Amino acid sequence: MTMNKTTFESLANEIFFDLFELFNGIDLFRALHGLNTRFKSLLLIYFRNNRIDLRSILKKDFDFFCKNYLPSILNNTIYLRISNDEDTPFQCTHFLSAGFTLDQFINLRSLTFYCINSDQKINESFFFNINRLDQLTNLKFVECQLFNINIENFDNIINQIWNLPKLTHLYCDCKFNLNVISIPTVV
Repeated sequence: MTMNKTTFESLANEIFFDLFELFNGIDLFRALHGLNTRFKSLLLIYFRNNRIDLRSILKKDFDFFCKNYLPSILNNTIYLRISNDEDTPFQCTHFLSAGFTLDQFINLRSLTFYCINSDQKINESFFFNINRLDQLTNLKFVECQLFNINIENFDNIINQIWNLPKLTHLYCDCKFNLNVISIPTVV
């Protein structure tokens, strides 16, 4: 049975939302890009309340997504996963180079850093101002290496995390410089 374009486009929005659940979000954006305004609107509605997972994304797809879609949905994004793993090297740097900062995600509730290796730029852009994410309830550091943080900055970051007003879950799988570990002053 062959479904023509008119039949496909006549499906209810709810069916598309159910179908979207089966696919990677970035792949959906790429596949439906430029079809028509209805699909663009459906994607923007769907991703307003769903996750943006940037793990294992090709650089060209990352650039495409950041240019064409992320600016439209970042205000309503509630979940963000940023990765610097072997599949997505230097993603944090590319994210910053594209002009994005975490404080632009004003409704962010869950943030995961995956395989992040700290350097001065990443520290300043991601960790030193984490207190601006006042809607954050879940914060995860997964397989992160935070060797380039001195003790004063580490204390500042920990205190900012503990002062997040809505934070209920913190997961920290990090490697640190042993000289940096301290007990938080605010709990």
